[in-house]
Amino acid sequence: MPTNALEGKRILSVDDSATIRKYLRNILAPFGVELEEAETGEAALSVLESAKSFDMILLDLQLPDLQGMEVLRRLREHDEDTAVVVLTGSGDIRSASAAVKEGADGYIEKHHLPKMDHLDDLFYALEQSMEHRAGIVAQKQLEALKADFYSMVTHDLRNPTGAIMLSLDTLLKGALGPLTSKQEQFLTIALAASEKLLALISDYLDYAQIDSGYLRLDKSGTELRGVVEETVKMAQLQAEAKKQTLTVELPADPLPAHADGKRLQQVVENLLSNAIKYTPEGGSIVIRLDRDNKSGVIVVSDTGRGIPQDQLPALFAKYHRVPGQATKGIVGTGLGLTIVKEIVEAHGGSVQAESEGVKGKGATFTVRIPLEAE
Repeated sequence: MPTNALEGKRILSVDDSATIRKYLRNILAPFGVELEEAETGEAALSVLESAKSFDMILLDLQLPDLQGMEVLRRLREHDEDTAVVVLTGSGDIRSASAAVKEGADGYIEKHHLPKMDHLDDLFYALEQSMEHRAGIVAQKQLEALKADFYSMVTHDLRNPTGAIMLSLDTLLKGALGPLTSKQEQFLTIALAASEKLLALISDYLDYAQIDSGYLRLDKSGTELRGVVEETVKMAQLQAEAKKQTLTVELPADPLPAHADGKRLQQVVENLLSNAIKYTPEGGSIVIRLDRDNKSGVIVVSDTGRGIPQDQLPALFAKYHRVPGQATKGIVGTGLGLTIVKEIVEAHGGSVQAESEGVKGKGATFTVRIPLEAE
């Protein structure tokens, strides 16, 4: 005789098979389970969006409209409390494992249902899933592993790369004696490669933090003119190396914002770096800061090759890089603009790109950041 641990529990059975739903109804109802049913994924989501709450969901992965995995994802976006047990086909361990990673708490193969000895095995499996929440535990363990990975990237990759750059810079400055022109040439190449490597590491680390919810803003009183001025100092040297003109236009009055100054510097640095990279020698770049009502507006425009119109909608998507000769040979992760968008939106702001896709007319990026209330 099964235990009565499920007595009084509310369970939602989601399955397009009338036979399976009837079977579950017949075996669960006599033991005091309050059972509700849904035949499709959309029907299940509709029930879940109502005021009703459930202790457990028995979820078929193969549904006629939405797949069970999509139902699970949507549920876990706002509900970590309801236990979910997925019902899979024979031997479909891969789908079951994927479901656990998405937040399911257990799985049962459908063909085992009629064979479970006096229902004890079924009830035991359901009770264990409800009590131990395997999916939530797995997710937390994965988050812990990711945190460890971020730490490894920071200390085991970023820091040694910084040490290499410092050593190369020291040698180039002649601290250990004069260099031949050939030695200086090779050390300069090595330093440039190290700088690119550090930028790649930083992009991947920042995106990993954003993707897993680890991005944190350290907000305080931040003056946007200072953010722009500080970032332009570095960009000015890069622009001069390509014989480009970098013009800065700042307002006379302060633009105070409750923001993370370092993260906003990262935004401006990324936009200026892109403008410099994608603008040919002799071109010009303009960065302008202004006020528009309750927002500080940062505009970066250039005279580069521009961005094809059909590429604009996907510009801020992760790993997206504009194809063609314009980007050939330019090192990048395709994550920079994704990071820009996430940081700006985390501040309650917005970013957009405009371009006619015409060589010489370049592109314009506009960032809006809320200002402090006066």
